[in-house]
Amino acid sequence: MGVVGESVFHRMRNVLNSIHVSAGLINHRLREFHVADVGRIADMLEAHSHEYGWYLTQDPKGKKIPHFLGQLSEELAHHHLDTLTELTTLNYHLEQLEYFLTVGQTPLRVGGFKDTIQFATIMDEALASHQAELNRMGVQVCREYQMVGEGILEVSKLLRIVVNLVRNAINGMRNITDRSHRLTLYVLPCPDREGFVRLQVADTGIGIPLDCLTRVFSPQAPGEPSDLLPNLHASAIAAKELAGSLRVWSDGPMQGAIFTLDLPVIHMEGKR
Repeated sequence: MGVVGESVFHRMRNVLNSIHVSAGLINHRLREFHVADVGRIADMLEAHSHEYGWYLTQDPKGKKIPHFLGQLSEELAHHHLDTLTELTTLNYHLEQLEYFLTVGQTPLRVGGFKDTIQFATIMDEALASHQAELNRMGVQVCREYQMVGEGILEVSKLLRIVVNLVRNAINGMRNITDRSHRLTLYVLPCPDREGFVRLQVADTGIGIPLDCLTRVFSPQAPGEPSDLLPNLHASAIAAKELAGSLRVWSDGPMQGAIFTLDLPVIHMEGKR
C-alpha cells in the first residue's frame, strides 16, 4: 500500500471509529428516554377518565402528575437535543466516509476533515437545535452578523463548540425568571488578528464571579453546573485544535456572560 493509500486507510479508520462512538452515544441516549413513563401516565389518566378533576387535585398520586409531566418534558427535551447534536456529527462523518469510498483520495485541503463553511450558517445551525427551548423560555434571540469570508475548518468540531456555548447560555438563563432574557450571536472579523474571525455568544443569565473567569474552562470550574464542565472544558480544547482560542467575560453574578471564539478563517494543520 502506497503512502497515499495508507493515509486514506488511516483516515477512513478514524472516521469509522468516530461513527461507532456517535452511534453508541445515540443508542445510550435513546435508551435513557423515559418513554415508558409516558405510557404509565396515560394508563393512570385513562383509569380515572371519569374523574379527572378530582384525580389531579385530590388523589395523592394524581396530584403529582402535572409536576412529573413538567420534569419529564424537560428531560426529554434535553435528551432530544443531545441526540440531534450527535446525529449532526454522525451525518458529517458518514459524508466523509462516502467521500473516501467514492473518490478514493484524501481531501485536497490541508489537514483533517475540513469543509468550506459560512460562519453565520454554523451559528444558525447551532441555534436551530435549541430554538424550541428558547421559544418556551421566551428568550429574545438577536443575530449580529457582519460580512466575513468563507472558512475552511472541521465542521463537526466547530459546530460542537458553538452548540455547547449556546446550551451553556440557555442553562445560565433558565432559572432566572424575574426578568426577560436575550441571547445574542455575533459574527465579525477579528479586530486584532488578521485572517481570523470572531464568533460570540452572549446571554443575560447568572453570570460568573470575576475571580472565577480564569477557571471556567477547567475540569472543575467553580460555580458551573456539573453537567456543563466537560462541554466547556472540551470546547476550549477543541478551539485550540482549530488553532483558535476561547475565552469568557462577565461583569459578575447575575450580569450574564459573553463567550468569545477566535478562529483562523483557514485552519492549516500544524499552524498555531
